[in-house]
Amino acid sequence: MEKHKMTKHEMKEDKFVTTMVQGASYAKENMQSVIIMVLVLVVLVAGIVILKNYSNSKAEKAQSLLGIAQVAYQANEFSEARDSLLVLVDKYPKTDAYKVGSFLLGHIYYSSGSPDSAEIYWNAFLQSGFEDMDMIIGARAGLAGVKSDRAEYKSAAFDLEALYNEYPEYFDRANLLYKAALNYKSAGNPQKTKELLTQFIEEYPENPMIVKAKFFLSASEAV
Repeated sequence: MEKHKMTKHEMKEDKFVTTMVQGASYAKENMQSVIIMVLVLVVLVAGIVILKNYSNSKAEKAQSLLGIAQVAYQANEFSEARDSLLVLVDKYPKTDAYKVGSFLLGHIYYSSGSPDSAEIYWNAFLQSGFEDMDMIIGARAGLAGVKSDRAEYKSAAFDLEALYNEYPEYFDRANLLYKAALNYKSAGNPQKTKELLTQFIEEYPENPMIVKAKFFLSASEAV
C-alpha cells in the first residue's frame, strides 16, 4: 500500500511536532539557545517530497531513504532517522532527496547538541539550490543559532534581523525579530535591543513571548 505523503498544512498541524516546538521554545530561553524557529521548519520536510516519476534507480533509492527517515523522525526515532539520512547524503548527492535530507540532518544534529555538524549540513543545503523559502530561512536562522552558541551574538543578531527584513511573508517572522533582539542584548547593544523589542511588542501583541519581551524591555530601559 502506498504511504500517504503529508502536506505542509498537515505537518504544521501534526501533534508531535507542535508539542516538540512548544516545549523547546520554553526550555531554552537563554542567549546561547537553539534558534527555536528552526524546529518549526522540520514540519515542512515530510511534505516536501518530489511528486514526479523518477528517471533512475538512484533517485528512487534516495527518495526511499528520505521516506524512511521521515517516518523514523515522526516516531521519535531520531538516531534511525539520522543514520538513514547519512546514507542518503553520502551515496546520492545529486538528487533532490539529498537537498531535503541535508536540511533535516542540520536540525537533528543541532537539536542533539552538535552545532558543528549542523553547520556543515545546513550549508550543504543552502548550496544545493533547493527552492523552498521556509527551509532556506530555517537553515539560515539555524546558522545564526550556531553563531549564538559560539557567543558571536552581534553577528547572529545581524543575520536574524536581516532575515526578518528580507522575508515579510515568513510564517514565523515574529520569532526572528524576538531572537534578534535577545542576541543584541547579549552583544551589549542596548539601543538595538530596545528598538527591536519595542517593535516586537507593537507588531505582535498576541505572541506567546510578549510577556518576556516586555520584561526584557523594562530591564533594558532601567539600565
